[in-house]
Amino acid sequence: MNHIDYHQVSKTFRHKAEWTDNDPLTFADEGADIYRLPFTSANADHLVGRAEYYCAEHELTFAGEPVAGELSDYLIESNVQFKYPLVRETLADHTLHRHERVIILLHGLNERSFSKYLPWAYQLWVNTEVPVLLFPLAFHVNRVLPDWANRQQEIYERRSRLPGNDCAHRFNAVISERLEARPERFFWGAVQSYLDLVDLARAIRSGRHPHFAASARLDLFGFSAGGYLALLLLLEDAEGLFQDSRGVVFSSGVVTRDLNLSSPFIIDLAAEVALMKLYVKHIDTLPSPRMQHWFESHGAGKWIRALSGLRVDRTRLEARLAEISSRLLGIANVNDVVMPMGSMLNTLQGLRRDTGVRVSELDLGVHESPFVCPDYEQPHRRFITEFLDEARYGRAFEEFIEQIVSHFS
Repeated sequence: MNHIDYHQVSKTFRHKAEWTDNDPLTFADEGADIYRLPFTSANADHLVGRAEYYCAEHELTFAGEPVAGELSDYLIESNVQFKYPLVRETLADHTLHRHERVIILLHGLNERSFSKYLPWAYQLWVNTEVPVLLFPLAFHVNRVLPDWANRQQEIYERRSRLPGNDCAHRFNAVISERLEARPERFFWGAVQSYLDLVDLARAIRSGRHPHFAASARLDLFGFSAGGYLALLLLLEDAEGLFQDSRGVVFSSGVVTRDLNLSSPFIIDLAAEVALMKLYVKHIDTLPSPRMQHWFESHGAGKWIRALSGLRVDRTRLEARLAEISSRLLGIANVNDVVMPMGSMLNTLQGLRRDTGVRVSELDLGVHESPFVCPDYEQPHRRFITEFLDEARYGRAFEEFIEQIVSHFS
């Protein structure tokens, strides 16, 4: 496997000042172009902050969910209007060739940039010759409110004073405060991200995407939180958009009750407790009527509830996993404490190991930086700025890419 200078590629990508639809970032030596393509979310009305909610599909009205003292989530423009990167071959004649396949790469929780994922995207593109599209989830990467960066230190100092609040850190302060205050944001952000990806698929299927044919196969690769979205899209298969898609979930799919999310790089303990109360311990009583309606009457909501881990939902989940098993691959990290491997096996392969989903195992570093950091004693800067420890994890990274390429082929 030929490794490029990922640091330089990432730096060049971050520092390109102006992007237009027809002016990609070109890496001539690698033969790759990186585009940043515009997207407008039509699904922000599901987010908290509105005075009233209306479900057009079922003609139902629900009470408002106002927020006090801050901008309502649905009004955060950067979460609605944004751009996503696309890695594909350099076009010598600048004439766009529409591909018959695309790999959609979905990132993990609390990510600030795509830097960590550019090596993954590049190697997938090199080894498949299929464009790789990196899509930002709601309120992540470039879909955040810019002012949050200015408030990081202030919020961290406040959260670090909460008694017993382990894992409080500048890096997770904003998302932790938002989720502890309103844990339902976790669900509605997932709904918006899911519907945005459905809309992206619709745009491709209708022939409106300039880089892909209407018949293109849409393969899904999701890491951590992104793996759940990949699962949702395959499980529900809205409008048959993903009926031929193949999916890979990496360090993902663990039912909510088995997650260990408190980490300096994900969320702090107080936020994790708030999430567990809503989505596990009191999932039948705490959700609002609107959320309960989604759990009961909307496909994506039903699968999100099924992934909470309640026994009543497992039979349906495992039956559907068996139906898509030939198109789904799980990759588990044996050292992952955020997404424990045993729990990942329980979900994807079923409690009786009878779904038929294949799950491979890799000996990697910690969840948040699997190809760099062997433990949490590493300098925190390594988690943010380094992409691959080739001496320690180079062969594992190659095997990781080989498994995904083999599954998608």
